[in-house]
Amino acid sequence: MHIRNVIEQLGYSPHEVAVYLAALELGGSTATEIAEKARLPRTTAKLIIDSLHKKGLMNAYLQRRRKVWAAENPEKLLTDLRESEAALKLAMPELQALRHDTGTKPAVRVYSGVQEIKQIMNDMLETKHHISAILSWDDWIRTLGKNYIDGIIEARTRRYLRIRLLATKTKTAVALKAQDGAEMRTTQFLSESLGVNNANFIYGNKVAIISLNTKRPVGVLIEDPDIHHTMEVLFESLWRQSGGA
Repeated sequence: MHIRNVIEQLGYSPHEVAVYLAALELGGSTATEIAEKARLPRTTAKLIIDSLHKKGLMNAYLQRRRKVWAAENPEKLLTDLRESEAALKLAMPELQALRHDTGTKPAVRVYSGVQEIKQIMNDMLETKHHISAILSWDDWIRTLGKNYIDGIIEARTRRYLRIRLLATKTKTAVALKAQDGAEMRTTQFLSESLGVNNANFIYGNKVAIISLNTKRPVGVLIEDPDIHHTMEVLFESLWRQSGGA
């Protein structure tokens, strides 16, 4: 690797590197001489010399009543790098703590009871993404009530939100499938060997898993793109097995 690139990777600009190398090669020199060697205007070189002086890479002294500049030993670059590395290591615990506070962890919310479960349905409508779902339709109706579910279907249809539904095959679910065209839905039936006693919704970058315990249903809403992707992969696998295209 070219020496200029090596120094630039330490955080110095190309002009700073040019001035430093020129001063290093010339030894004690005036700002004008350094500018000529670095092929830069004197005013530009002077500003850069002042900057390098503040960074401890150049020092000035008088020689025959002239102000001359000398570059510090290149070992100073290595010393600065080690000091920066040591400072970064000391700051690392605090930086790691900040990383956890940035919201990179999955956001998990728990909803208990029918009224709170309905908040998940509202979130699904407000997120405005198409939906994939796996559930027992009979249990879903029994938990939230047919009138409420009909209202959700109507609201979803008004928002043009399509849903792909994998449901256990019952008379009620077969009747639901007959209305797919009018209700922006594609229904497929799960294999009889797959017993489902909860409701699962995949939408946006979220996954909702809801128990269908009529006494006290509980829902968990997870907002995380990786978990959402994994659930989508599982859904697609089940969708193909059910005969969905």
